[in-house]
Amino acid sequence: MKNTQIFCSPSCLFYLFLFWKMTDVHSAPDVSLYLHSILKNHTAHACEGDILIIKCPLRTSVAVLSAFYGRRVPDKYLCPSVNTNMTGERDTECTSPVAIEKVLSECQDQQSCHIPVLAPVFGPDSCPLTSKYLLVSYKCRPEYHHTRLVCENERLRLACRNETVLAIYSATFGHLLHGSPHCPEEPRVQNDMECLSAVALRRVSRRCHGRANCSVLADTQTFGDPCFPGTRKHLRVSFTCVPRYLLEDVGRGSTDPFMISDYTHVFPERVAL
Repeated sequence: MKNTQIFCSPSCLFYLFLFWKMTDVHSAPDVSLYLHSILKNHTAHACEGDILIIKCPLRTSVAVLSAFYGRRVPDKYLCPSVNTNMTGERDTECTSPVAIEKVLSECQDQQSCHIPVLAPVFGPDSCPLTSKYLLVSYKCRPEYHHTRLVCENERLRLACRNETVLAIYSATFGHLLHGSPHCPEEPRVQNDMECLSAVALRRVSRRCHGRANCSVLADTQTFGDPCFPGTRKHLRVSFTCVPRYLLEDVGRGSTDPFMISDYTHVFPERVAL
């Protein structure tokens, strides 16, 4: 008798997990919570001196969308200072350029993470007399998902089969600290800075989320140009395919689950208020 090997794609494994959960009547609330956890954006914030804790469900990992450390509103509105010598009212343009790098190193692809909100953690303190806070926007990405990457000016095409639709988890357009081996820099260009579009997730979601297929051109006309001239950029998208009714159930009664992460890049303090 021959041994038969059965292969199951990531989407297949995702459906098997949901089927297993749904066959147990008592697990229905758990399934609902699980779906909400993996299909929506999350935000978390902590004040200076505290610890920011991020935790995703089992078999999912953190996908960081944005991170802000500093202050952009007077401290009477968010994370008031306990030190009377601090001047949160005075300096509301205090930011750390390495916040996203630090959060990525601690949390990306982890099920949970803890980040102490202390100035030394985020590099040189340009505003030591200002009380600060850390604000992170993230998703809980399931263990079984797809990732597609195209270089600047190339077209990204996503498609689902068998009457399923796209669920977008994350999207970035720009240049990461170490670049991408798929989109190498020109030999004469030396770029060790990170620059990411603040509207990437929103633009990709508008065109792809909930659709059976979509096409997006990875260019600066679509996403803007967040980098210095001559920087080679790429578009990276994480997604999976799910039955349409799952997205409808999760999205019912909600506003726009993909606005928060983009909003925090421009007005991070308003999300935490």
